Amino acid sequence: MLIGLHPLWLDSDPLGGIATYWTALFEHLGAVAPATRYTVYFNDRAAIARSQLPSGFLPRRLWPSSRWIEIPVSLPLELYRRPVDLLHAQTLAPAVCPVPFVLTVNDLTWETNPEVFPAAIRLRLSRLVPRSCRRARRILTVSEFTKKCLVEMYGLDDRKIVVTYHGFSSRYRPVRDPAVIERIRVKHKLPDRFILYVGKIQARKNLPRLLAAFASLVREGHVPHHLVLVGKPTWTSEDTFSAIDSLGLSGRVIMAGEVSMEDLPAFYAAADVFVFPSLAEGFGLPPLEAMACGTPVISSNATSLPEVVGDAGILVDPYDVDALARAMLEVVSSENLRRQLSDKGLARAALFSDRRMAELTHATYEAAASR
Repeated sequence: MLIGLHPLWLDSDPLGGIATYWTALFEHLGAVAPATRYTVYFNDRAAIARSQLPSGFLPRRLWPSSRWIEIPVSLPLELYRRPVDLLHAQTLAPAVCPVPFVLTVNDLTWETNPEVFPAAIRLRLSRLVPRSCRRARRILTVSEFTKKCLVEMYGLDDRKIVVTYHGFSSRYRPVRDPAVIERIRVKHKLPDRFILYVGKIQARKNLPRLLAAFASLVREGHVPHHLVLVGKPTWTSEDTFSAIDSLGLSGRVIMAGEVSMEDLPAFYAAADVFVFPSLAEGFGLPPLEAMACGTPVISSNATSLPEVVGDAGILVDPYDVDALARAMLEVVSSENLRRQLSDKGLARAALFSDRRMAELTHATYEAAASR
């Protein structure tokens, strides 16, 4: 069987959830089904050069090479020239697709939380994604929450939707060596005690409320901690920067920017607690990574996050600033609670597997191709 893979946005956001999803599939699909061959479609040579594909995966540059016409023109032209047995596309498929396809839809945030999306992008996705979903032979998604949204919002048959939970890279594990943690602390100028957030700096991550909760603890003298925000600013970052200034937190908040995956486990290990107050997620990788590193987790109870965290972390209403502050104070004030949450998190993380995600994905290919 020959499978075409179109990992849209993989190169534009190499540390994002979609890129992590596809990278994990590349790593494990070959081992799951070594007889299957794969063609991976990119829109420029630079993306191909940066890709690290295993053997059995052929990179193919699309032509014309333009993001603006990649889906409607370049990809179908390539599929006409060199047909595959099945296409696996990300979020959107060509309106005219000469081969059957499977679609991954990680989330429907533009539908569930439209206020955090620019109007033009929201309108485009709301019109085009349902059409792609209806034409797909199977739909892959990464949480039961998103599956439910696909059924209720787009009227899809739940039997064509397969949930394949994310796993996590083996690099995410407890860092026990104090010298490693100290090296990362010096390299990134990290304080002795801090509360950690990892993810994009954008509106749906709900960082202004996290900052407000942290500010209340600082004002009342409850914590000596800093708040460390790891992640890349996006088009909706201004509210976060404005909140830091208006709350007088410029001396207590560290904007660490993007951090390499090699350094990130030590960030988790050095933190007293990881906080993820997001309003909407398709899955929620950072809490899983934190649990895998043995870091206590406080998470929003919204959308898919309870599926990830379960009872291994403290779940709070992301709109309740006081509840968020109480949860942070409770965890940083109790070494015993931190130890309990760490143990629970490690056990919870062990339930998730990228290998299992790849096995379910390949089984979906076979079911879709044989229809």
